[in-house]
Amino acid sequence: MIRWLTALFFSIAVHLGILFGYSAFSLESNEPLKRKITNVNFLESEIDEKVEIKKPKTTNPKKKTEKKDQAIKEPKEKINEIENLDEYLKEEELKKENDYKLGIVEQISSKVIKDIEGLWVRPNNISNGMFVDFNLKLNRIGIIESIELKKSSGNQTFDRAALTAIRKYKQVKYIRNIDDETFRTYFADFTLRFKPE
Repeated sequence: MIRWLTALFFSIAVHLGILFGYSAFSLESNEPLKRKITNVNFLESEIDEKVEIKKPKTTNPKKKTEKKDQAIKEPKEKINEIENLDEYLKEEELKKENDYKLGIVEQISSKVIKDIEGLWVRPNNISNGMFVDFNLKLNRIGIIESIELKKSSGNQTFDRAALTAIRKYKQVKYIRNIDDETFRTYFADFTLRFKPE
């Protein structure tokens, strides 16, 4: 008997749920849709009485010919503007290309410094902020062909440790994928500042 009553209440609850759900989704609202009008200014009735209708101004025939003459001159100016625009666009494209190349150079440089710092053995008794500059010459596949001390740190132990790390490094493998112009400009012969943190 309890099962039968439970089933009956459950059935009634399901049917009422279906009925309310159907009625909620199927009923159309009798309220008119509210619409918003934008970019329109309504004038109040007091202002409407004060509004005067203005007559269009008569045009001067001399002004019309001046406008025609001006219209003839404008295409020449627009042609010059377009030529300047082309030059401007070319300059912008070159700037983007140079920025892209400098970004690649910066990435490669930071990777090289980190790699060399990984090979570097820190000598005892050196102070923070020391640096040494070396001039490196690389071939196209990145092998270091020559290393020349350009500016000493003032500490021979530090300079030797940096030179040893660069000699162990032997090859800058990141330059294989860059174009020849970027390689010649930035990596064929460059100065490496070794300043470990």
